[in-house]
Amino acid sequence: PYPHHSRLVASTRTAAMDTTYKPVLTKEFEKALVTLRTEPFSKLTQKQAEAIVAVLASRESAGTSNSHGWSFAAEMDDFTRVLPFLVAAFNSMDRDCDEVVSCEEFEYWFGRPRLEHRTEGGLWEAAELQKVEDSLPGYCKRGLDGPEGMVKLMKRARELHFGEGGRQSISLRDFVHVMMKAIVEARGPKQEES
Repeated sequence: PYPHHSRLVASTRTAAMDTTYKPVLTKEFEKALVTLRTEPFSKLTQKQAEAIVAVLASRESAGTSNSHGWSFAAEMDDFTRVLPFLVAAFNSMDRDCDEVVSCEEFEYWFGRPRLEHRTEGGLWEAAELQKVEDSLPGYCKRGLDGPEGMVKLMKRARELHFGEGGRQSISLRDFVHVMMKAIVEARGPKQEES
């Protein structure tokens, strides 16, 4: 009966979708971080994996130098290949298990870069990057201990978050976000050279 009624209903539905979908993504992203923190090499649910990609992609805006944002599959592939190792590095820094690492704890990691992982006996242990890389099957090599590996990515993350950002600590969530940015930047020059 009212001509504007259908537009109002459609507008209300869109607004409801916008307000309900984002918290679901955020909730699934948080669940994914918990899963990665406790079992870095376990499989995420489909929703958790989608939330990681969606939340990270939403942090980057398209522009003249990056017309597609972080939607390129290659960047996401690079990120997902090292994400469990990044979380393991964060775990090795976060000794009090509060999901927050201070600038000092982050700096300390560079003196002896290590990844925390679960051993065969079910205990947690920190291992040096080379030991972790050596333990990976040939088809899974990541170059963690190489010149383009974890230390380089972590240095860029330190620069972005603590240097440019002027912060004194980093949460696991912010760490994952800043590592995505560092990985995208690291990939940039390689693409231009080819």
